[in-house]
Amino acid sequence: MEPRKFTPAELSGLIGEAVLWMQQQRDHYHPLSDPLPETVKGNLSPFFPSDILERLRIQDLSKTGRVIPYPPFYERVRAGGARVVPDAAHMTAIPFIDVGIFNRQPTPRTIFHTLVHVTQFSVMGLERVMAGYFKALNESGLWMVVPYEEQAYNLDARYTKDPAKSFSVEAEVREWLQSGKF
Repeated sequence: MEPRKFTPAELSGLIGEAVLWMQQQRDHYHPLSDPLPETVKGNLSPFFPSDILERLRIQDLSKTGRVIPYPPFYERVRAGGARVVPDAAHMTAIPFIDVGIFNRQPTPRTIFHTLVHVTQFSVMGLERVMAGYFKALNESGLWMVVPYEEQAYNLDARYTKDPAKSFSVEAEVREWLQSGKF
């Protein structure tokens, strides 16, 4: 059964709630998190601008016994049909603007993926990215077809396949933006 479509007012409300929640989580976790290690910054500098690498802070929740918090708006997203969104407790990581929270020890690939999202937020702004997530969820019901996720998975796979072959993630994000893929 196809999920019931959100009205424009419902979408606007969900986007606003998601933006506020992301900002609150960022503010909560920022002082509890650590900068990227210098070796990681060095390894990823061919892919990301230095300001993105300097800005990202990370926290490995597996060391604390906690898990990524459950987004309070998920119940409304799932209501009215079969929308598929990840369960926060089973997610590997989530970027809260410029703070990456990891349920498991971060790997080069999961850090890279998180940095792609941080770059997307930096280039387009949090509200536009959240609007894109909810628009795709409203149309397809599937989190995995959200263009921002598609790009992050494609780029982290490209990086993982050959970490020695550098490319600019920011240029890739801007190209998708200019070509209308977002």
